[in-house]
Amino acid sequence: MYPLIGITTSYDSENKKASLNRGYFRAVQQAGGIPVPVLPLDDKKVLLRLLERLDGIIFSGGPDVDPSYFNEEPHPRTGDICPERDEAEVFLARESMRLSKPMLGICRGIQLINIALGGSIYQDIDSQIKKPLKHRQDAPHWHASHEVEITCENSWLSEIFGTDRIRVNSFHHQSVKDIAPDLRVTAAARDGVIEAVEAKDRGIFCVGVQWHPEEMWYKDPLQFRLFEHFIKVCLKN
Repeated sequence: MYPLIGITTSYDSENKKASLNRGYFRAVQQAGGIPVPVLPLDDKKVLLRLLERLDGIIFSGGPDVDPSYFNEEPHPRTGDICPERDEAEVFLARESMRLSKPMLGICRGIQLINIALGGSIYQDIDSQIKKPLKHRQDAPHWHASHEVEITCENSWLSEIFGTDRIRVNSFHHQSVKDIAPDLRVTAAARDGVIEAVEAKDRGIFCVGVQWHPEEMWYKDPLQFRLFEHFIKVCLKN
């Protein structure tokens, strides 16, 4: 049996085109799932009906989330915003938690989940965090540029990776700040930047990671475990 795995798409408002990077759907397919693009539809009833049919959902990377969702004005370094995508994905994240639907957030995805559930983010790491690491690497996308410490033993990440330290890639200028009430921090970089969150309720697979495992899995078997485990959980859902 192949679980249906939704993956949120990017959306270019100006050119009216949706897209999805190959790494996401190839990783899901290789792990045993059927990837289903989730478009930023404006009909909440349709989105909910789609979500109910999915066995799990991945919130993919992309542009910055509108800071109005966490009651802040835009920082001078806040980048592109996609209102259509923000509205659809905030709704999907909240409904996924309500339905205990397995979800995996990647880069923007971890931030989106945290914001949707009541948390906030740093709008610009370099200007808002003291002595940060380089979180926007110039190395190839598959290359692991810095270390992440898994800070919680009783976590999905600890179970998946079987170690308390892994190396990851990095392509972001924002990060989780105030953690949402239903989430907990499970991994961080050496500079204190939050690199992973999970639902406090261990019975819900809600995991967000700040790095891009979809760019690493074909070279790093450890990163592929994240997709494999996610698919296994979705099969049981």
